[in-house]
Parts: sequence; C-alpha cells; structure tokens
Amino acid sequence: MGEPSRILLIQLKRAGDVVVTTPVISALKKKFPATEIDFLVEKPFIPLLEHNPHLHRSRTYDKTDILSTWRRIRETHYDWIFDFQSSPRSALVCLASGAALTAGYQVPFWGLAYKTTVKRPGANLSVVEGKFTLIEKVTGPLDHETERHLFLTLEEKNWAEAALVSPQAPVGIIPTHRHPIRRWHAASFIDLARRLQKKTPVWWFWGPGEESYVQAIAKEVPGSVMVPATSLRHMAALLARCRCVITNDNGPMHIATAVGTPTITIYGPTDPLCWNPGGPRHRAIAAEGLRCLKCNLSECPFEHECMTLVTPEQVEWLVDDVERGNPR
Repeated sequence: MGEPSRILLIQLKRAGDVVVTTPVISALKKKFPATEIDFLVEKPFIPLLEHNPHLHRSRTYDKTDILSTWRRIRETHYDWIFDFQSSPRSALVCLASGAALTAGYQVPFWGLAYKTTVKRPGANLSVVEGKFTLIEKVTGPLDHETERHLFLTLEEKNWAEAALVSPQAPVGIIPTHRHPIRRWHAASFIDLARRLQKKTPVWWFWGPGEESYVQAIAKEVPGSVMVPATSLRHMAALLARCRCVITNDNGPMHIATAVGTPTITIYGPTDPLCWNPGGPRHRAIAAEGLRCLKCNLSECPFEHECMTLVTPEQVEWLVDDVERGNPR
C-alpha cells in the first residue's frame, strides 16, 4: 500500500478521548512525514488540537449542518480515514467521504461502513494502545509512544503566570465529574485539601455548570483558591503551573497529563489500566477487595464503596511520594 497524501482521524468527543488520541497524530507523522493529517472533532474540543505541529488541520463536525460536513470531507479527497469514534454519525462521514480506505472498530450495523475493522479494545489494553491497534492494522508497526500532547503558546503560559500569582507551585484539585458515581466524595477532597494547605497552596479547578459544587467545597478550606472561569486552553495553562494534580477520572485529568503535570487519579467505576498513563508521574489509586470495581455503571446500586474506601491519608501519601520522585 502506497504512502497516503491525506489522512483523516475522527474522534468527535469528549475532551479526554480527544487528548488520548494525540499520540496517534505524532506517530503517523513520523511514519509519513509528507502526509497531511487532519482531525475531525466537535467544535468545543477544537482548542485541544490547536498548535499541534504534527497536525495539518482540525476540522469541525457541524451537528447543525451535517450535509455540509459530509461535502467538505468528500471534497478533500482523503486517502485513509481512521474512525476512533465508530458511531453512526462518524460512520456516515466515512460512507460519504469517498476515501479509498476507511477503518473503524467492529460494531453492529454501521460497522459495514468500514473497509477495514478491528475489535474494540478489551479490558487488558489501554485506550491509547487500542487506538494504535486500529492504525497498525493498515500501516503495520509504528514507532509510537503513549505520551499525550497539548501544545501551549508562550502567550498562554504568560497569561497563566499573570492570572494567579502564587508564592510556590500549587497542588491542583479537580473534584468534579459529570457522573456523580465517578466522583470521590466532597468530604474526602475537603479533608485532603486541609492537609495539603498546611504545606502548599491549593487551587480548585472546575468547568461549565460546576462552579457552585466546587465553590461549596472550596469554602470549607480557607486560603484555598478557585481558579477563574477559563477556556480549555487557559485551564491547561493553569494546570501546567501545578506541582501535581489530584483528580477524578475526567477530561481535565487528561489535559493535565498532556501538559506534563504529574497526576494522582482516584478510580472506582472505571479501569485505571485503560485510562491512566501510568509510570511514576501519573499514579492511580482505587479501593481494594471490591468485586464491583471497574463496573463502568452510571449509577451505583450499592453504597458507593469504591470511592468511600479510598482515604485522604492514602492520597496525601501519594502526593508526597510523587513529589519525592519515587517510582511506584
């Protein structure tokens, strides 16, 4: 198979899914340096891909004018399309594209849109490695890494320096998740933040619709700071200033890893093997001995033990260990 002139990657949403796709971009560019690589994504997540030197262009999936999206993709004459979303919406993009090769995961019905398929990643494979199984079915082995990337500009870094002045690098805390089942309890975050506040500044991060929830938590920790309302990229610049970030398994966690900040992520219903970058800089912590861990449910049928059994003392110890630079 010859070298393609144009490749399109499709990952329509969400923030974390887009960020964990970035290793694929750099690996493809290394394999095919002359190839133009584009990325189709929903508008809110375009900023996560800005200034990526390996990407030719980000393209917006316009939900209000799908026919226009199809037309623009078809007029570009892509050689290969890799659909990591593999949903009915993204499969229709592949069908309309006219591309010589379309690849996606094996899914019922709309999976017929793809000319090449692989099984969706299983429980014993990280989400990044799962994306490479789809790519390498076509390209063969790639020299790839698992580092996620978000490229900040000097202007964005300077904005973060000016926006919040801190005498020392803070610990960032992200206590939110759109699914309550995936949140460590507010009381635990409060206890942890009070402990950390004795040693280091604490910044609270939040997104749209989360201000009142985080504000109520932050009020219980005098002296801690809620970051201002920000764009995705400005939030990334503030996360880059943190000495480490303590978080639930959410999109901002992936953004923190992509700007190189060490993370400590509290897991319960989701699998750290799939989502956590791993290594001494990115720690995962979960309750032990529960048969229902990694259930992936949206509501807990029990007492939410997977989150209550993780203690502030355990997380504080991990913060200290990460800052000492010790391997796990």
